[in-house]
Amino acid sequence: IAVADMTRATFGVLGNVHWSDDFSGYGNEHLYTPEEFYNNNGSPLVVINGGLFFESGGFYYSQSTLYKDEQMLSPNQNYWSENWTDFWYPTIGCFYQKKDGTFEATWTYYANDGKDYSYADCKKIDLTTPETVAPDATSPSQGLVLNDGTAVNAIGGVGVLIHNGEIKNTWEDELQDVAANSQQPRTAIGYNATDNKLIFFVCEGRNMTEGVAGLTTAQVAAVLKAQGCTEALNLDGGGSSCMLIYGKETIKPSDGHQRAVLDGCFIK
Repeated sequence: IAVADMTRATFGVLGNVHWSDDFSGYGNEHLYTPEEFYNNNGSPLVVINGGLFFESGGFYYSQSTLYKDEQMLSPNQNYWSENWTDFWYPTIGCFYQKKDGTFEATWTYYANDGKDYSYADCKKIDLTTPETVAPDATSPSQGLVLNDGTAVNAIGGVGVLIHNGEIKNTWEDELQDVAANSQQPRTAIGYNATDNKLIFFVCEGRNMTEGVAGLTTAQVAAVLKAQGCTEALNLDGGGSSCMLIYGKETIKPSDGHQRAVLDGCFIK
């Protein structure tokens, strides 16, 4: 756990994610290890991995929100389907920094009108009934537009862990498989609004150290709640989980080496 006093520290995101006409999606042709992010970005004090991504045809597609300096580099994935016939449109977790420097964990949907909406609660999903209508400005609740300068910096993941001081752990309705109920390496980001502190969290797992299996997302939420977090989001885990402090690894990555990832976060 790395804790930053935000009256003294700076938060930022890492990754050259962009829209590609050639690949019709948000992402990049390249990935970077946390060490490469550290070396290429002025050696920030703390670096962690960020959101979810996948590869297809030589392009790495972002599944998660990324905002840098008020610019939306990619939105959260805005649909889910197993058979490409039946579709659902979940709201997915996002952790963003506001103009006043504070942070919030929320649920977002990038709508057809080109606006990235934030909602006060996670949309409930019924997998027995395919959906035909996607979220918009007023559904599932009144949406706050993030990509109009409201979000300064942001990172997406799966599973809002804490919102307004309450444990949420909404991975099930966010419809992304992060093996939430099993013990795994995890990465998360949290904010203590009372003390204005930003918290980066990673845990080792998969017995890279004997007897260390990892944590469920519910266990991560409990740890962050105990640290005073009032907002928190689960990020990409498993082999992607890594935290560097002064460029040094703090856990043993479960791949046996640092995995190259699409984006990340830093404190300096």
